[in-house]
Amino acid sequence: MKLQERSYSGKIMRPKPLIHVEEDGSLIVVVTTWGQSEHGERALNEVVKYVSAAKADVEVTSPFEFLTCISDEANYVRTALMIANDALYRGENRKEYASGVEVLALFKRGSQVAWAQVGAPSIFVQRQNQRLQPLSIATDLASELRDQAELPPLPAQLLGMDPTCNIQTGHTHVSDGDKLVLFAGTSVATTLWGLQSYETDLNMLTQAMIQEEPELPFWLGMIAV
Repeated sequence: MKLQERSYSGKIMRPKPLIHVEEDGSLIVVVTTWGQSEHGERALNEVVKYVSAAKADVEVTSPFEFLTCISDEANYVRTALMIANDALYRGENRKEYASGVEVLALFKRGSQVAWAQVGAPSIFVQRQNQRLQPLSIATDLASELRDQAELPPLPAQLLGMDPTCNIQTGHTHVSDGDKLVLFAGTSVATTLWGLQSYETDLNMLTQAMIQEEPELPFWLGMIAV
């Protein structure tokens, strides 16, 4: 997997995510920190460490059970997020809240891409000669409160704030030429929904989204799988 990404902030700011891309392209982790940056780095490192050990068939132990209803790869990234949640909650937030993070982990093995996430970004798939389809949608509470004025982003789900966390997970089949589109923002621009399978110029797409909603910050990623 190869990732291209862009961030946009105008008068309203949105934290720029930390990104890890494995050298072989098998793992991509996107972490947005709401608080102290080192806490996001800690969560990212926990995820990368566990998935790297699991995919290498290293004997790893976990206090969390595997779910039989999802693939092994989806279990790996789900378990990694649970470990990161436990580390951040126990290490930083048990007595008082210091930081929360949004995390997405994508793991590709063969023709399958598995994901696990808490919060943004949303995941869309664009298969060859098809329109954009949502795989997993992350909500922003600012969209619920938005009336006339534009509001700063307000994450609905954060990792590390509680002993448990709400993890969205799944997997999908991909073929050569397919793309994954990642989006973090208050509302999905119509420009994105209208994306054609041959459109791969991230700069042009970013500029079109800015023209449509110039006040709203967002982060956009495009992955060639």
